[in-house]
Amino acid sequence: MNSNQKIALPRITSAHKKIQPHIRKTPLELSPQLSEKTGSEVYLKLENWQKTGSFKIRGALNKMLSLSSEEKQKGIITASAGNHGLGVAHAAKMLGIQGKIVVPENASLAKIKALQNYALELLKQGRDYDEAEEVAWQIQKREDLTFIHAFSDPEIIAGQGTIALEILEELPETETIIVPIGGGGLIAGIAIAAKSINSKLKVVGVQSEASPAMFNSVQAARCVETPIEETIADGLAGRFVAEFTLELTQKYVDEVVLVSENGIKEAIKLMIENEHMLIEGAAAVGIAALLEKKIKTHGKIVVTLTGRNIHSQVLKEILT
Repeated sequence: MNSNQKIALPRITSAHKKIQPHIRKTPLELSPQLSEKTGSEVYLKLENWQKTGSFKIRGALNKMLSLSSEEKQKGIITASAGNHGLGVAHAAKMLGIQGKIVVPENASLAKIKALQNYALELLKQGRDYDEAEEVAWQIQKREDLTFIHAFSDPEIIAGQGTIALEILEELPETETIIVPIGGGGLIAGIAIAAKSINSKLKVVGVQSEASPAMFNSVQAARCVETPIEETIADGLAGRFVAEFTLELTQKYVDEVVLVSENGIKEAIKLMIENEHMLIEGAAAVGIAALLEKKIKTHGKIVVTLTGRNIHSQVLKEILT
C-alpha cells in the first residue's frame, strides 16, 4: 500500500470536517425491540435518513471535493448499483460537474428513478455491478473522464469512515459495530476509525449468502470471484471485491458473517412493523445477523442502517 493509499484516523477526521457542512449528522437510536430480543443494548445508526437515502453521499462528496480543477473540468464517470451513483450525482450537482453513471441492467427501479432526477447521463449496461464497472472503465479511457470508484479509493473509504466518528462521539462505550459489506469500502472506513479510537472495539461485517464475495475472499485470503444468486440486498451484490478493501478488511475487521435472504426480508418487515422505519435489503443484513444469532451479543451494539432506497413493489411482496 503506497503512502497515498494509507488511511488513518487523521485522514478520516479531515474528511469529516470537509463533508460535515453538506451532509446530515444522522441519529443514533436505541431499539427497545432488538435490545429485548438479543439481551444487549442495540442502537441503530440511521444512515437511511441521510441525504440521497444512503450513507454513500459521505464518500462521494469527500472524493469529489478533493478533485483538482482539471479533474472536475474533464467530467466524471462512475459505476454503481445505485446508491453510490446517487451520492456522486448529488455531489456533481453541488459542484457543477458533468458526467456519466453506469448502472447494471438489473439495478433497483427505485434507484434508477431517483438517478433520473439528476443531470448526469445514466447508462444501463452489464448484467451485474462488475460488468457495469468494466463498461465504465472503457468509457473512462475513451473519453478521458475522472473515475469515481464506488469502494476501492482512499478518499471514498475515509468519507465512509466518518460514520464511526459520529457513533463514538455519541456513544463512546460502543463495544460492537455491525456493518453491511458489498465491496468493502464502508466497513474498511468504519473499522479503521473505530479501532484507532478504541482498539478493543469489535467490527463485524455482514453479507448475504446469495452474494458472499468478501466472506469467500477472507476465507481464501485472496480475491475470489463469487457467483451472485438473486438477492434482495442488491446494493451489496458483486462478484469481486478489490485487493485494497480485502487487505483492509483482513487487517481491521474481526469477523464476516452471512445471513439468509429470508432473514433479510424478516429484518425489513420487523423494522417497518416495529420501528416504523424504511430500510432497503442491503441495510437490513445487520438486523438479520442479530435475528439469526450469527453474532455473539453483549454490551452496547451499533447496527449501521445504510439506506432506504427500496422499490415499492419489492416492499409489497415482503409485507404480504
